[in-house]
Amino acid sequence: MLAIAVAFAGTELVTFGWDLPGSHGWENDGIAPRDLFGGLAHNLTLGATHRYPLLHYLLLGLVALPVLLAAVLSGPLTAEGVRSRVLSVPCMTAVSLLAKALATLMGVISILVVARIVRRTVSTRAGRYAALFAATNLTFAFYARVSNLDVPYLMWTVLALDAVLDILESGDARAYGRFGAFAAAAVATKDQAYASFVLVVPLYLVVLPLVARGRVSRAHSRLLVRGAVTGALAYGLLSGALLNPTGFVKRLGELRGPSSELWRMYSKDAAGLAANLADVRHAAAHDFWPPAVVAVACLGVLFAFAGTPGPTSIQSRAVRLLPFVAGCGSLVFFTLAVGRSEHRFLLPFGFFLAAYAGVAADSFIGATAALGAEIAGSAVVTLVLVWCGVASAATHLTMLGDARYEVTRFLGRLPRGSMVETYGPLVYAPHFDVSKHAPYRVVRVGPERPQSRNPLVGATELEGRIADVAERMPTAIVIPEGFATPYLALSDDPSRPLTGVNAARRADTASYDFVHAALTDSLPGYRLALAARPALPAWAQAFGLHPVAIQGTTGLSLWVLLRSDVDVLAQNHQ
Repeated sequence: MLAIAVAFAGTELVTFGWDLPGSHGWENDGIAPRDLFGGLAHNLTLGATHRYPLLHYLLLGLVALPVLLAAVLSGPLTAEGVRSRVLSVPCMTAVSLLAKALATLMGVISILVVARIVRRTVSTRAGRYAALFAATNLTFAFYARVSNLDVPYLMWTVLALDAVLDILESGDARAYGRFGAFAAAAVATKDQAYASFVLVVPLYLVVLPLVARGRVSRAHSRLLVRGAVTGALAYGLLSGALLNPTGFVKRLGELRGPSSELWRMYSKDAAGLAANLADVRHAAAHDFWPPAVVAVACLGVLFAFAGTPGPTSIQSRAVRLLPFVAGCGSLVFFTLAVGRSEHRFLLPFGFFLAAYAGVAADSFIGATAALGAEIAGSAVVTLVLVWCGVASAATHLTMLGDARYEVTRFLGRLPRGSMVETYGPLVYAPHFDVSKHAPYRVVRVGPERPQSRNPLVGATELEGRIADVAERMPTAIVIPEGFATPYLALSDDPSRPLTGVNAARRADTASYDFVHAALTDSLPGYRLALAARPALPAWAQAFGLHPVAIQGTTGLSLWVLLRSDVDVLAQNHQ
């Protein structure tokens, strides 16, 4: 198990520097480096709200405190000076690295604990293989090396499930408090963690004890209440609810309304649910492991249930399904409830499915051993794991061949004094050279007020319509795919309507026409000089690997347009 943990952490390090150095990250909805400040300030300011709860911002803040203090104290203590040093590339790069290291550590703990759960409920060998399948799960491995909150909340969730086993096995009074605290920490890290417990709590802490003993004892009921109180208090403190009650109430309203409705991908009817389920089924067959392995993992659920119960109370058929029940809760009560189907919205289900991939591997090796061919069975499982590891490694290669690198090199060849115009969130943008030695200066244009944006340090933030480019006539225009997609995402399927931000952008006909003209090389006064796409090495393509697109984070393309009177660059680049 130690070797698995070390190997997993080591492979994660391969692309730690993917979006670095830089003063902003490329992780869509990641919290590092900039969101750290908003997460702390807004969660702790009375009446203010933030998109995520407080806990992980506190953890990262404590880890990054030495770096931030060094930046603050390394120059004049003026507001502008401190802001400039804290948002500088070295400081922000250090914060990003620490955030990624923290995610990887939590990923390692998640793997070890899910293996422990399988070891306790099935067998040691099944637990070991569960760890290996979790480590090679494409979505889990990716989110365990970026600053998103999905793996951190998953770690607290799996620790809470392990505490459920302690409750069922021994009735240890302290286990009730551990469960309450860990479940609270999960939800205080990211709200959607609640869904993993919607089925687990009633089925495993009420129904199962009732069926096993014919009644729920007073001691168990009393301890459940104590655990619930512990969890409520822990959540109140860790989420910031007790520190900022008015902001918490306001935030609940936003979660039920704008935060979910603006990004919903499917209609709220039977047709929308059917489309959502179809996309979930298609995504699950690729987002975790190769499709055949996903199918085998699903068979592992049946093996776990049909297998002969073990000698202990936590090796019963029902308890073996604990990770599956938690994954189904997440899928039904969050993923389908909010109408999404992207990688990280399926992550809990896929991660817990690793437990049953381990069970399937254990059952297969056991069957081959009965035939006197255990070595052959182990070799087959090893080859399957290598296959999964290679498929997961495609995300590493996609990150190493990120199209934003090519754009950065391309812009470095611009004539001195050029102006580069770009649009949209920083997560989609290349790392522009904003130093005084750069041959160009950067202008970021958008309809919102510059003060409301996450600023691109060293660039000019301009309020204006992107369609009015003829009035500005920049030397070059950089259009990231993440920004352009809402203008291109046309759907005639009423079960997949354009909603929220996407609908608003689609309704902006001037911007829509501008983006389409730019990407079809028909924008007056400009020509499409570069269409940068993620590139994998030739040997990887020979193995059948392709770039992996993960929710506006990896696998993105970018387009660069040059003003028609700029000729030298295109000739040199060619």
